[in-house]
Formats: sequence, C-alpha cells, structure tokens
Amino acid sequence: MASRRLYNTERILNVNTEGSTMTETPENIAPTSVTCPAAKDPAVRTFIMAAMLIGIGIWCWMDAATGKYPPPEAWDIDHINDAAGHAFNHWTPWVALPIGAFIALRGFLALKRVLTADAEGMGYAGKDKLPWDKITALDASRLKSKGILTVRYEGGEKLVLDSWKLRNFRELVGFVEAHSPIAPNTGT
Repeated sequence: MASRRLYNTERILNVNTEGSTMTETPENIAPTSVTCPAAKDPAVRTFIMAAMLIGIGIWCWMDAATGKYPPPEAWDIDHINDAAGHAFNHWTPWVALPIGAFIALRGFLALKRVLTADAEGMGYAGKDKLPWDKITALDASRLKSKGILTVRYEGGEKLVLDSWKLRNFRELVGFVEAHSPIAPNTGT
C-alpha cells in the first residue's frame, strides 16, 4: 500500500563530491535530524508594533517634557480638549514605553527559538523533547490551508507546528510523518 504524503518533498539534492555532481532523492538519504530556526516574518511584525509603541511613547514624553500641553485651567467639560491633550501626553509614555519594550523583548526571544526533531523526539531547545512513541494524534486538517500541523501527546499536551513561524517546515513535516507511529488525520 502506497503511503500518502502530507507535502511533496520529492526535490532533487545536488551533492558535490570531488568535482562530480551526484543526484540523490530524499528516499536515498535519511536525515538524522531536522533543525527549524524561527522564521523572520513574525518577528518583523512584532518589531514594527514595538517601534510604533516606543515611538509614540517618546513623542508624548517629549511633548510633556517641553510643556507643549500644560494642565488645563479647569477639569470640566468646557476644557475637555486641553484636559485630554494633557492626560494623553503625560500618561501615554508610562503605558506605551513599557509595553513596546515588552513586545520587542518577546520578538527577540521568538527569534532565538529553535525546534529540533531527531530519533528521540522533537521539541524546542532548552525544553524536554517529546518522544515519538507518546504521540496520540497528528492533526493535519489545517496543513494545506494554513500550514499548521498539530501534534498531540499523551496527557493532553500538544505541539503546534506552524509554517509561518518555522523555517525548514517541509522537511520537518516529512520527518514527523516518517517517525510518528500515528498516521496523520487530514480531516477529509
């Protein structure tokens, strides 16, 4: 019975050995591990959001420091624009700067995440690897439309593999498919 592949991983690899070119297919060479560093696209969006928050925080802090928006004459409805300008420029830096710094930190940490899959199992660097024999389900229903493969483990744990957040995703899916004792559920 022919196995059904989640992704078409039949690409040709050119290996240069002593001046000659040897052509091999993935069936002839079995990778011993797959390393998936973090993709750059999610981090770029995170850094854009952080830059906007930090920028507005610095802008408001400068306006407040130069006295551009002094306190209103009275805190009533007749001076609502003055009160709003003063409050916005005096309190926004206290909110926007820490949130922007936190988001930037999350972006840097996300860039450092590396997922590794090998003969023992798979997991992120610095965390315990989830062994292959503990897999209870492979949910590939969102793989074609969204590029998401959900791996469920004993005890209700799950590991979501997202093509948008991981590089070498096709190789990872092929490796998971080859090492998983459970056939993927494509939802069809």
